[in-house]
Amino acid sequence: MKKHTLILRSLSVFCFLCIGLPSAFPVDFIQLEREFGGKGSTEGRFSKDIHLAFDRQNIYVSDTENRLIQKLSATGEFLFQIPEAPESPDNILRKPGHLAVDSAGNIYVADVTIQHIAKTGTEGETPKVYMFAPCVRKFSGTGELLDTYFVDAMDVLPKVVLPVNLIIDEDGKTAWAIQPKGYDRALRVALNAQNELYILDAERGRVHKFGVDAEKVATFGRYGAGDGEFDTDAADIAIDARGNVLIADTGNHRIVRFDAAGKSLGSFGRKGRGNGEFRKPMALATLPTGEILVKDASQFRRKIGGLPEIVVLSPTLTQLTESAPSQAELADTINNATRSQYGPFAQSPAVAADTAALNRRVRLLEEAEYSRYYAGETDEEDDAELAEDLKRKDLRLTLLHNVISRIQKFDSNGQYIGRIVYETDQLSEEKHDQTFLDLDASGHLYLRDDSDFTIAQYSITGFTVKPSHMNGFYSLRAANLYNEYYEDYEDIDALTDVEDKLNQLEFKNLLGWTYSFSERWHLTFLDELTYAEQDERYITPAKVEDSYDFGTQALENAFAANLKFITNPNPYRYKELNLSVGRVDGTSDLTQDALYVDLNKQRRVDTGDASSTVIELNWDIWSRTNLWLRYADLNPAETSRNFIRRFYDVSGDLYEVFGSRNQARQFLGELTIKF
Repeated sequence: MKKHTLILRSLSVFCFLCIGLPSAFPVDFIQLEREFGGKGSTEGRFSKDIHLAFDRQNIYVSDTENRLIQKLSATGEFLFQIPEAPESPDNILRKPGHLAVDSAGNIYVADVTIQHIAKTGTEGETPKVYMFAPCVRKFSGTGELLDTYFVDAMDVLPKVVLPVNLIIDEDGKTAWAIQPKGYDRALRVALNAQNELYILDAERGRVHKFGVDAEKVATFGRYGAGDGEFDTDAADIAIDARGNVLIADTGNHRIVRFDAAGKSLGSFGRKGRGNGEFRKPMALATLPTGEILVKDASQFRRKIGGLPEIVVLSPTLTQLTESAPSQAELADTINNATRSQYGPFAQSPAVAADTAALNRRVRLLEEAEYSRYYAGETDEEDDAELAEDLKRKDLRLTLLHNVISRIQKFDSNGQYIGRIVYETDQLSEEKHDQTFLDLDASGHLYLRDDSDFTIAQYSITGFTVKPSHMNGFYSLRAANLYNEYYEDYEDIDALTDVEDKLNQLEFKNLLGWTYSFSERWHLTFLDELTYAEQDERYITPAKVEDSYDFGTQALENAFAANLKFITNPNPYRYKELNLSVGRVDGTSDLTQDALYVDLNKQRRVDTGDASSTVIELNWDIWSRTNLWLRYADLNPAETSRNFIRRFYDVSGDLYEVFGSRNQARQFLGELTIKF
């Protein structure tokens, strides 16, 4: 019973950590509520380029390609659309984009339009001159156009010579149209509690505020990375519970804040993948409670391709697909079921410091190694061909591959308070291409399938153990070899002098399981159970009293648990901490009996056992400094088993007992510094 006690204690420690970690680190997960939509052009179906907006009861979808806006119920059922006939020449929507809904149900959508410049085409002056420009259109809840908002000056002619296009205006007359640079640039919109409209014109580095009467009341912000500035790729705008304006400053990896009048309130966040840090923030949502949700581009990979780098228990665990062993190899495995050279149970101070182990942690500083852990964040992230090549290589090298994404939560002052994580299974035919779409004010998360364009709505839940957060694999291997040998020694007859029949059997079960508490906490269990037996009948017809029957049975269980915490996910300051426990328990029985007991009762009986434990700590104290500690209780340390042998003579009487026990306790420590 003692040899199982340590296993139970180790499991208890890891289970305690599993339960205790979520309470110490605020992490929420998501739960699927429903799916809706799909590929199409109307009636609750969409094209690829869409944006979402929400009120308390409905979902609004602007569809750029299909040139329409759809209103859906909170559960995704189609209600109506603007316009009723998108293919009609009277459809004024050209490139409907980002949108918002006010408390009265009015819809504001970013678009592109052409506007007549006043005082051109008047009497005695021909033709008319039109200007292409970005705009925001306001529709009533029933689809009536109420107003159009412009962020560019539309009532004056440009002061420079510009190329123009010849067009036919709404009256059927010839006119000129100007298409200035950026005329079709994307705008983003947000509304405060008073239904005042804010328009983010990121490409121009400006925010425009309009009153409820559609008059512009303020313009603020500018291009840059300083106070009150944001980059030209700023991705989103939101109004918090206090009426402050939040900008997702994507290029500067932060959230910029202004008060309702446009006065700078500073920013929060910085470049990085830690808590309160961002990699290209792309979406904002403000909750009625005052909390702020921020989705950034950070992605973390979780893979199983064998054991974690810390613990290797046996050859099977390091290579899941082995070639069939030869007879000699299998016999060697059976007769030595727990060899001392297996993994950490064999490492002596001389062999522990091999080059690969010494540099295992510091190799994570290299870009090639880093790409195994993170997706979509390299300088080549826009290179689709390279990204697909890396993805193909990664899938070939792994059994399972999940991408973990996160949404961070902040209080109204920008202080980090927690995060929501969700996973995408890259080996799922249906779900591998789910991408982030939006967040609503209730905290729901929306993901879109890029293949069939269905939208999945998820609610936010607390920490729970769910099968969807787990990855695992099971491998079963069976081997059976049967051989017969007939030998005729050097004599004058042709009769068989020796008949040797050998049968060998082996079953090996390998179970691997991993669970991610968050994007940085990972728990892995691996267990390998091996049963092997061998039966041999050795017959000498010329001297049958020397014939014997030989049989062995061996059972071995190797278990490893590894808890990993990525203390710093930045590839240039990468650090992680690993705590690993390994355990091997084995028993074996060997019997050798004379085949003809009426002539010879000589026999031998061996019983053996093994129980070894290894505990390891591998800790990147600093990004270029690694500490490795290992405690090993090896029992036995030098042989495959602690054993007792009993020998019986030709009369069947016990005449000799031989026992052998050896064990060792080792403590090893290494400090590795990379300059």
